[in-house]
This record gives sequence, C-alpha cells and structure tokens, in this order.
Amino acid sequence: MLKKVLWTTIAFLGMQTAAANAGEAMNLNLCGGSPNGLWSLLGVGLDRAVKADNPESSVTYQTSSGGFANIMQIKKGACDLGIVHLGEASLAWDGKPPFRSAEQEFGVVGVLYNWAPTQWVMTRDFADKYGISSLEDLASKKPPVRIVMNRKGILPSIVAEDELKSLGVSVDDIEDWGGSVVNQGSSVASELIQNRRADMWVNQTFVGSSAIRSMSENMDMQLLEVPPAVVAAMAAKYGDTPFTIPSGAYPWLSKDITSNAATAMVVASSKMDPKVVEQLTNAMIEHIDLIQGVHSAMGKLTPQILNSQNKLAYLPGAVLAYKKHDLLVAAE
Repeated sequence: MLKKVLWTTIAFLGMQTAAANAGEAMNLNLCGGSPNGLWSLLGVGLDRAVKADNPESSVTYQTSSGGFANIMQIKKGACDLGIVHLGEASLAWDGKPPFRSAEQEFGVVGVLYNWAPTQWVMTRDFADKYGISSLEDLASKKPPVRIVMNRKGILPSIVAEDELKSLGVSVDDIEDWGGSVVNQGSSVASELIQNRRADMWVNQTFVGSSAIRSMSENMDMQLLEVPPAVVAAMAAKYGDTPFTIPSGAYPWLSKDITSNAATAMVVASSKMDPKVVEQLTNAMIEHIDLIQGVHSAMGKLTPQILNSQNKLAYLPGAVLAYKKHDLLVAAE
C-alpha cells in the first residue's frame, strides 16, 4: 500500500513538473472544411501538437464550407483559427470576388502544404485525336472538349478558369468550339470521365489523386503541361508555387509535367494574443511529426515549409517563434 501511495505521489509530482514546464493551456477552435477530408485530419494533427506542449490544451475542429467562409468566421470571432488556401487569403486581402471589400483582419501562422498542383487530365483518345499535350494546345486548336471543373465558387475552379483566361480562353469560347464546362465534385467527375461523358477533368489535388487513379482504371489518360507563363500568372495572383509532377507518379505518366501548386495554411485573427500565437507556432514547429503523421501526403511538411510563403504577412507571435528556432521568415 505504501509503495502504491509512493508511486502515485511521484506520478503526481511528475505531472506538476511537466505542467510547470509547458506553456499555458490553449483551447482553440479551428474552422476547416468537410468533416472527413484532409483538413479535418490536419485539425487532429494540430490538436496533437498543442497537447504535446501542454496536455490541457486543445484544438477543436469545426466543419465549414472552406477557406472563403473561414476568413469571415475568423472576422466574426466564430473561430480562433482557420485553414485557408493562400489564394483565398490573397483574394480576401485584395478585396476581390467573392469578397465585397478588403478583409485584412488576419495573418498567417504557418503553411501546412504547398504541393497540391493543378492537374489537367485528359483521356488519351481525345488528346491523340486533336494533338493536345498542353494547355497551349487546347487554346490554339480549339477542340470540342467537355471539361469537368470542381464546384463553382471554390478556389480550384476559380484557378482553373483563370488559367484558361491567361491563355485567352473563356468558358464561352469552349462552348463556341462545341465543348462544355460543368462543375462537379471529384466522385461525379470520375464517373463522367469513365462513362465517356467528359473528356477532361481539372482540380488542384495531391499527386497520386485517387480520383485520377479511378479514371485511369479503364482508359488511358494524359496530363497536360501548364505553360510557364500560366504558372507565373497563378503565382502572382494566388501565391501558387511552380511544381513538377514527376514521371511515374501515375503508371501511365512517362514524363515530368510542369504545373502550379496551391498552398494551404493556418491563419488567425490579427487580434489574437501574440503570446498564444507564439505558443501555437512553437508547438507546430517542435511537434511537427504529429502533423506529418495524420496522412501519408503530409510527410513532406518541414519547419522550413511552415514559414515559406512570402505573399502575406505572418502574425508577430509566429515571427517570434520562427526566429526562436532560427528559421528565416519569408514575410513579416
């Protein structure tokens, strides 16, 4: 009995010491996206990271319609944190549609990934018939292509339309060619391709996309090159990064494909206590393995990627954390 009491006392003292060495407890709400997607897993990773810093801390994930909504939720105080694409945050900061005016009451905590490239995938039959291997070919040859884009009004479909516009092509032009553009989620897009009711699908998604693999199960597919001028235009407007989809990324891909990749990040209100932001950022840096571990696609995340974007300013508390760990800050 005495031994049991002794060990209980030692354990209690150990917990007290750990609590004393940890930061203050944080209980933060995070607005993400769907309840079952990657962003929900990133919420789990952030929760694990802050708990590793202090077991009494938590990050509670809330479902949302995505980054545009999350920016406004932070403004209203409905969420402490939000996951957003850099492109969404850039449009908010500049007051461009869908925003009615500039929304600048937030700042960046850390980048979560910057390797979700735009993938324009076309059936091999259609590509061979019209001699198409890049978006430039699509613009110059004007085939009657039936394109499936992501849902209307979300960033991947906005970027897709802008990539075409940068080559002088509009949705109306495609319809004039005898083609069409429809907006659907990945599962419907895959079904349309496999049933030969569409010729091409575009989305900003990780290399190895299950939707693309599904499309290619019963037919040959081809990825289109994104021209350097288009990549540069998307970098300037949305903060996308140049990206190479490597040969062999899909069993049928025999050469590297150039594209542009979306960046997703954690943002917070500019009114958040800098000490809380610093503590959160410290937890993300020091326990980055717990964020990496939520999904195989997150293995690329490093402390250097957390502070890699240079389009929008990092919050002062985040800057302090990066400097504490001798990490250069791309945007202050």
